[in-house]
Amino acid sequence: MELSNDLNLKLKELISFLSGKKIIIAFSGGVDSSLLAFLSKKYAKETLLITEKSILYPEEEIELTSQFANKYDIDHVFIERNPLKDEEFQINPSNRCYICKTGLYRDIIEIRNSKDFDLILDGSNIDDLSDYRPGLQALKELKVSTPYIDFNINKNEIREICKFYDLDVQSKPSMACFSSRIPYGQIINEKKLFMIRESEKFLKKKFNLTQLRVRLHEETLARIELLPEDLSKVLTVENLELIKRKLKELGFTYITIDIEGFRSGSMNEVLALN
Repeated sequence: MELSNDLNLKLKELISFLSGKKIIIAFSGGVDSSLLAFLSKKYAKETLLITEKSILYPEEEIELTSQFANKYDIDHVFIERNPLKDEEFQINPSNRCYICKTGLYRDIIEIRNSKDFDLILDGSNIDDLSDYRPGLQALKELKVSTPYIDFNINKNEIREICKFYDLDVQSKPSMACFSSRIPYGQIINEKKLFMIRESEKFLKKKFNLTQLRVRLHEETLARIELLPEDLSKVLTVENLELIKRKLKELGFTYITIDIEGFRSGSMNEVLALN
């Protein structure tokens, strides 16, 4: 496939930005950071991928970061973090993401300084500016580079470039940490994160789903967001009984299906009402 002239120009600008530098990439294994990793390995002087390993992310996604790094022979290390040790994070204010990003990138900055790298890159893209993303403020304060934003590259364009290079991640669904499933102001703890993680794992495996969210309200209510095309696959009397039984085993009392379906950042909708 060929890229449009506009996107080809953006790609050239991105490659020029990477060329010759020693670069650290905060690597989640998603589409955005995977493309940065691939291009940096190809054009930068040196590349190091750093992945956060914590209770906030699925173990299977962590494993995929290692597989990608191995496939493209990119240096890769893990940072072990427990954000639940931070009481400010646990109380789950509306700037929770700012608190988490600040802690993570301060750890990465220490590695950058000790290894004499030039830049730290984050995979936030231009679409992120249209949503409530307090983590972006942390990146700005800590001088973490966001090349997709700097070169006006959106999510669809990132997927197009991935397709251009035939990267397997080109169609990978978006992912967010498990804390984003809990409404602001409601305490984040290990029990809630376990309930969310195991519920999503069960639904994905049982019904062969690629994208969904299990939002946890108060202590015991699950609000399940599914893609529209998955509703007919899941919503049968038999399947609903299976879901009810499993989620009650995990600690939920009430289980609901959100008729609006999956949407990223749905917990931010309440902020627009205030």
